[in-house]
Amino acid sequence: MKTKPTTNRRLIVRTYLQTILITTVLSLLLTTGVMSALLFSNSTTSANKMVQSLEKTFVHVTPNTDAWQASSQQGASTTYVKIRILPTTSTSAQTFYSTGSKNFTQQTVHHLSSNFLWVKGKGLFVYRQQATTKAVYHVWLSLDETLRELGTVLIAILLVSLLSTSLGIILINLLSRRITKPLTDLTAAVTAQTKQSTAPQTPLPIPESPVEVQQLATQFNHLLDQLNAQMLREQQFVSDASHELRTPLTAIRGYVSLLQHHGKDHPEVFDESLQFLDSESLRLQELVESLLRVTRNERLQVTLKPVNISELVTQLVQDYQEQVPTIQLTCQPGVMANADENSLKQMILALLDNARKYSPEAALLTVNVKATDQQATIQIGDQGIGIPDDQKAKIFNRFYRVDAARSSKIAGTGLGLAIVSQLAVLNQATVTVTDKVPQGSVFTIALQPAG
Repeated sequence: MKTKPTTNRRLIVRTYLQTILITTVLSLLLTTGVMSALLFSNSTTSANKMVQSLEKTFVHVTPNTDAWQASSQQGASTTYVKIRILPTTSTSAQTFYSTGSKNFTQQTVHHLSSNFLWVKGKGLFVYRQQATTKAVYHVWLSLDETLRELGTVLIAILLVSLLSTSLGIILINLLSRRITKPLTDLTAAVTAQTKQSTAPQTPLPIPESPVEVQQLATQFNHLLDQLNAQMLREQQFVSDASHELRTPLTAIRGYVSLLQHHGKDHPEVFDESLQFLDSESLRLQELVESLLRVTRNERLQVTLKPVNISELVTQLVQDYQEQVPTIQLTCQPGVMANADENSLKQMILALLDNARKYSPEAALLTVNVKATDQQATIQIGDQGIGIPDDQKAKIFNRFYRVDAARSSKIAGTGLGLAIVSQLAVLNQATVTVTDKVPQGSVFTIALQPAG
């Protein structure tokens, strides 16, 4: 048998019923105990008063039971009295019974305790016995009326509990429906979203209350915004990658076709074609490796540790000067920052390569390392054509080029700055670009200071 799913509404109603049931049972037990104690205590007190009343009616040799019955609040059918007169020098022992008491004492009796007993056919009684110098008094007081009062109280409690439970269930259902409706609407909206195969996904409705569901819907929308942006970036990336791969492949296919049709008749084109095929295949290899590096960086996790930025940059610049001797280094000693050393090296080398490619031959490249209380910075300047302000934020996008016509003549995959941006995020750093006076651009890597 298939069980119904447990919803918040069911949980609320179930919890309410359990609470009411426990409260009702505890109330009944507590009320029963307190009422029983009070009623039995009152019955015992009444029995004691009856004994005292009997003593007062003992004005002669025998007790005046008629006078007691006339003044007693209890009737002969609910109270039974037995008085045994003790013998004296002038009188013998005698026993007196109130109306019906003699027959009562002959019934089968079950003693529940010293003060309470059960009489077959009569019910529950409280029993008191008291001896004086003249007589011994036995009093049996029926508790039937007391039990009826207790039963009435318990029935009243049960009726009130049932009524309050019924009303409570109705109110709890209404309240739970009102509480869970925002969640139900949100779930329905999410379900509708999952059936949409197109992007971007539309935002979810945000309820005005309760605050928790409102916050949940808001966070869902933030997540949807990020997923939509990521999906658009991936689509753009696939489109750009396809275009970048198509260009060298088309050129390679063109030269292969040229060799097939004219290679034998024109040997002079053979060397030229091989040289072009070698350069294009190398470009294709670099592009594929860059694409793989971008993909790996999206899943890469690094551990940030204190790194001596001054020593790291100095060593990298010294090694790079073997290829580009025109580099000027200004380095503040002892600059420390939290970073991943390997990925930071990749960022610096990528920016040096970018500065070299976009600067005139033999142009001076500058590297500056300094630290403040808030951050440690690495600045790499070039003497290129510069970057317009409206394009400074776009140059870190994949395959973006400032001047497509000019950039096509410069070797590269168009992924270098995108990789730098990825690695900066992994190092909890920022990378920005500003203008260099009088010519060129300055790329700045800002790292968190160590300690």
